[in-house]
Amino acid sequence: MKIRVWKALARSVLLDAVRRKDLWVVGILGFLIVLCAGALGFFGFAGLEVFAKDLAVSVLGGFSTIVAIMVSSRGMTDEIKNRTLYPLLARPISRFDLLFGKFLGAVAATWVSFLILAAMTGIALSIFNVHFELVTLQYLVLKMIGLTLVCAVGQTLSLVMTTSAAITTSLIVAFGSTLITRALGMGYSSASPEMQGLFKVLNAVLPQYGLFDIGSRVSYSGWGLVPLWVVGALFAYAAGYCAFMLILGWTKFNRQAI
Repeated sequence: MKIRVWKALARSVLLDAVRRKDLWVVGILGFLIVLCAGALGFFGFAGLEVFAKDLAVSVLGGFSTIVAIMVSSRGMTDEIKNRTLYPLLARPISRFDLLFGKFLGAVAATWVSFLILAAMTGIALSIFNVHFELVTLQYLVLKMIGLTLVCAVGQTLSLVMTTSAAITTSLIVAFGSTLITRALGMGYSSASPEMQGLFKVLNAVLPQYGLFDIGSRVSYSGWGLVPLWVVGALFAYAAGYCAFMLILGWTKFNRQAI
């Protein structure tokens, strides 16, 4: 029964993304990528394979992250704002079911957008004989796992702050996590023993999105596959962190008066 409820809620989020033209925007971006690749290919791709691959994975990762944040941060808040939450909760649906179903829908919409962009990018580059190695498949899988983490964080933040604040905070964390992690590392090395524990806690709480990005392996030839135990460890980390964020969001949502 719960699986049917989750599927129905997830489908509604996906359909809402289509109605909002989110997926249409992704399609247009993919078309623009093909046009840009064609313009670049007009002048020749010789010696630019590494640059083309690096630009492709950067654009692909950046746009898909933005889509994940926008979709996940609006799902629950739109239900509350539009007062469509009341007929949903009037049915035999718990608040956790609603939260989890919306999360699955945000993940599905993000994955569809990501795969559309990935397909368009791959077609654009393959036209000019820019080939990808087998590690590209691992890049796609790990990136999709990382986007799931982005959705969990975005949805939870939307329950504890306004939508605009949640989107802004999610964008800062997503695109600045590497710099923040480095800053925490520098602060840890120069802090007193009493303060080093605080830096450890902050680094543990911060979602490590960079762990799921192996774009450099895709850009440069000769890299081998990431060991399967590493992929498994990253999957376990993402699953645990998503579960933590969902529990945190459910705790806040369950206590919220509607």
